[in-house]
Amino acid sequence: MNAAAPGQDPIVVVVAEDSPDDFDLLVARLSAGGMNVVAQRVETAAELSAALAARHCDAVISDHHLPRFGSLEALRIVHAFDPNLPFIIVSGAIGEEVAVELMRAGAHDYLMKDRLARLVPALQTSLHAAAGRRAQSAAEAALVESESRFRAITANLPGMVFQLHTDGDRMVFDFVGEGARSQLGMEPEALVARPATLSEALEPDDAAALGELLCEAADTLDELHWTGRKRVPAGQPAVWLQLDATPRRLPSGVIQWNGIVRDVSQRQRAQEELRASREELRALASHLASVREEERERLARDIHDDVGSTLTAVKFALASLKGDLKDTPALAARVRQTDEIVDAVIHATSRIVHDVRPGIIDEGIVPALEWLARSYEQRLGIPCRFHASSEDIALDRDRGIAVFRVCQEALNNAAKYSGATRLDVRLDEAGGSLALEVRDNGRGIRPEDMAKSTAWGLRGMRERAVSLGGVLDVSGSPGQGATIALLLPLASPHAAVLDEGSAI
Repeated sequence: MNAAAPGQDPIVVVVAEDSPDDFDLLVARLSAGGMNVVAQRVETAAELSAALAARHCDAVISDHHLPRFGSLEALRIVHAFDPNLPFIIVSGAIGEEVAVELMRAGAHDYLMKDRLARLVPALQTSLHAAAGRRAQSAAEAALVESESRFRAITANLPGMVFQLHTDGDRMVFDFVGEGARSQLGMEPEALVARPATLSEALEPDDAAALGELLCEAADTLDELHWTGRKRVPAGQPAVWLQLDATPRRLPSGVIQWNGIVRDVSQRQRAQEELRASREELRALASHLASVREEERERLARDIHDDVGSTLTAVKFALASLKGDLKDTPALAARVRQTDEIVDAVIHATSRIVHDVRPGIIDEGIVPALEWLARSYEQRLGIPCRFHASSEDIALDRDRGIAVFRVCQEALNNAAKYSGATRLDVRLDEAGGSLALEVRDNGRGIRPEDMAKSTAWGLRGMRERAVSLGGVLDVSGSPGQGATIALLLPLASPHAAVLDEGSAI
């Protein structure tokens, strides 16, 4: 159990995690993010149930894979205890399909153990959403009670509570809470008397979108969730409102909506700043990758031109000496030895130039990867098979270099750490995307390997992928080999964000 600092109301978090080190790291991340937490670690379903029953809990954070149970079972336990309790998955490796299944099952967020920078905002968002859900539940329960008690409760909620139904394409407010003054700047009675005032208070496009959503939800009886802008004078900051409502059919057959409108401007601005920050990071990663490649090209060119020409001159000089010293066997022998050393240096220089910036990259990605696989097979002495779905896959320069470098680094990782006896490289083009897969049959990857702060190789691969709007996935289990998969759009995406690729 980790205790919170005195003087503050702590956030109580139950963490389903079998690794004490990962637990301590998670708590440290929350504390470093300014969150005052009391955290308890559990490893089994029974311990989780006991922890929830023993005391108040604000949120549950769960690893995906534990020795005796997993995140899906943990989610069921949490939902049975409190459906509104925030549930966040923090995992070392989780596939996209599994993540989607868990989110559909009710998980509020998920993130990778090597991307804990998002842990604090993810938990804060989940707590905020849980508070909103509980506030909405309280408002819906209050609707059943008397008008006086209903008004007393809704007057203290953080937002404008309302009830409305539709009459054709017209909104009719049955009830508007006191929050209309703070959220919309109008009297509740005025909004009830003239519902069109709401649309007039919104930006035209957002008002139209709200009307369309309301009509669609009336047909399907789905929940209504809308976020839009309030009209403000020119030059003033934008004001964002969020409307959440649920429908119910009245005995008369009319569909009534019970909901709440809240000012979410601060959250929206934070999201926009986060998107801008991610875009800046994406651009920076792309720029750094280009700078690195330019430096590689310059270095390869300098080695080839300067060192190569110097070594060639030395070769000519030694050839001349051989003729001059043919009558002096001892000196001639030393010249021959020196000539052999120079040959070795020339060979090493040529290899270094190719490693720094292989010229075959300019011949196309398929021949470049085929050459790379063949060179690693010769170097390591183990089979390295290469397969491409097409003999000619057109890529722009940045994507071609990125794919080559990711493949090169993946093979380097396998050569250094996997102990594999076979390597497989596959390149496929389909549906406007390029997929690269490097697989080995070695010792595999452990969760703690993915969390290492010194694993710069795969971190660099992730940066290359993200800078071009792609994702990198690392999978594998101890003793079962490992797979590094890169998925890259063939064309530049309209917008790219740093997500959530998973790599060491």
